[in-house]
Amino acid sequence: MTTPAGRRAAMALMTGRGLSRRAVCRHLGWSYRIAEYRLRQPEKDQPVAQRLIETSQSFPRFGYRRSAAWLSLGERRVRRLWRQLGLQLPRRRPRRRRCGTDIRLIGATLPNTVWSYDFVFDRTASGRNMKLLCVIDEHTRECLAIEVHRWIRSQDVILTLSRLMRVYGKPQYIRSDNGSEFTAAAVMRWLRDQSIGPVYIKPGSPWQNGFTESFNGKLRDECLNREWFKDIVEARQIIERWRIFYNDQRPHSAIGYRPPSQVRVQWQSRVTLQTGLTG
Repeated sequence: MTTPAGRRAAMALMTGRGLSRRAVCRHLGWSYRIAEYRLRQPEKDQPVAQRLIETSQSFPRFGYRRSAAWLSLGERRVRRLWRQLGLQLPRRRPRRRRCGTDIRLIGATLPNTVWSYDFVFDRTASGRNMKLLCVIDEHTRECLAIEVHRWIRSQDVILTLSRLMRVYGKPQYIRSDNGSEFTAAAVMRWLRDQSIGPVYIKPGSPWQNGFTESFNGKLRDECLNREWFKDIVEARQIIERWRIFYNDQRPHSAIGYRPPSQVRVQWQSRVTLQTGLTG
């Protein structure tokens, strides 16, 4: 109780049990000014606090670290104001730890080393289903595509991958679960013809596909759960706008709070420089 915060906590505890503030101060030998004191936010912090509130309202799943990166502010200052403003996110219930060990799958050391893809499901306002095919690059964390349709078959998966390879180049491996669209004979044959190695996770082991699981959670929290899609056309427009924001603006903690597209641009610049030096 020697610190101001400790005294305020003791005051709140004892007044909550029926004592008056004056009686608490008399009993503990404190000045009554302690009971009357109110924290005042420095004037220099007021504009920052307002920006943090606006950021929290626009991006409800941002914590103080990501907000600090987004606003280009010092992390310690943002953390202090974040607590004062009561903007902390509710703690998620910890997941049960799995037992045993698994064979470690191939990791992405460079862009286009490993792509991952998975499906996400949602509904439009009419109650009809939507199926989203999400493709990400595990190294840059970049979302290469989110295809939104009522249904997606194996041939649609092939067409999406073909289009992405014309834009970004060919990956060495593609990681997925064991869904029928990914294990279909047509997809397997096409991947073999393209000299791309399919990497399938163990059934019932979504943690082995952690990159897409993490991305799907962000897509759900920051876009799907916040929007009410009138129809499939509107859904495509809104989801594509979020995908561009995710790639070009949203800070990503795993890559030093940089947007994913910046990682690819820096890698391409290094490749171009090395090619020029060797040439």
